[in-house]
Amino acid sequence: MQTVLFHLLFCVALSFHFCPELLKTNMFKFDFRVDECDKDDNFNDTFYQKDSPSCLYQEETSSLNCHEATEILPSQSILDNIDVYCLQCHTKILKNVCISHLSGGFLLEDIRNASNSDIKKAHEQHSDLVPGVYEGGAKIWECTDDVLNFMAEKYSQDWWTRKRVLDLGCGAGLLGIYAYKQGARVDFQDYNKDVLQEITIPNLLINITEQIPLEEVFENVKFYSGDWSKWTEFCKGSYIYDVILTSETIYNPRNQEKLLRCLKDKLKLNGVVILAAKTHYFGVGGGLHQFEALLNSEKCFDYQIVWTSCEGVSRQILLLTRRR
Repeated sequence: MQTVLFHLLFCVALSFHFCPELLKTNMFKFDFRVDECDKDDNFNDTFYQKDSPSCLYQEETSSLNCHEATEILPSQSILDNIDVYCLQCHTKILKNVCISHLSGGFLLEDIRNASNSDIKKAHEQHSDLVPGVYEGGAKIWECTDDVLNFMAEKYSQDWWTRKRVLDLGCGAGLLGIYAYKQGARVDFQDYNKDVLQEITIPNLLINITEQIPLEEVFENVKFYSGDWSKWTEFCKGSYIYDVILTSETIYNPRNQEKLLRCLKDKLKLNGVVILAAKTHYFGVGGGLHQFEALLNSEKCFDYQIVWTSCEGVSRQILLLTRRR
């Protein structure tokens, strides 16, 4: 029996030696979950092998020219197609509100037809991240659902009323849309203007009732793209926020300090940050323990873990408040 087992292990090792692709396949990945209705086999949700652009993220990011910051306005074509978007959406039902969002297949078809889209570049490379180009905003990642459920259970609608909220690294924008539907004024920020134009803004519009004029809507929401440090400078002297929502934004260790500076610059003295993430992001290097060590080192925020899931890779929600 031992001889057979030894022979089998030897053959497996030999296969990896002469065919290293076997060892690489699916080794490095986010281990995220997306909504089953949104999942598309053509837009892979793994981090691929080590040689792929996704897994070179850490090494390449520091030498890249990051996207400049700008305000994004809804285009007329988006406004003209609200009815079409409403026919191509799915709905999340929470305790006290329903949130609709575009389906992944419908989005992917638009992406294929785009001429110079950052999302298209990622799709062509079969990657969820392209360093300095695209930051994964086309998907709804697992921790977004965690935060939505947490907020629905913890905060009443009155808590949100008249608060100014930032959805930082918003992607599909579901966290900010939830806050808006609860009565908050919301700014949406994402690295990619394509994500805001093709996903976030349509998602917001399909959640607006016909009784509310669009002029009133856009008085209470704003959209900004660009690198966090450049966006903070772009918005210097403007609003600071009662609540900052951010989910799955600490996966890249090189950006964690940049994120923390953004939180320090944009949170009110008595404000709160609701941050959700995994304890570790395989193939990228970041994670909650690393970010908590940064918080402890900087000593600018107190934080508490208010929710934990140990299914698969552990996920947590942190509440951050300014240290007095």
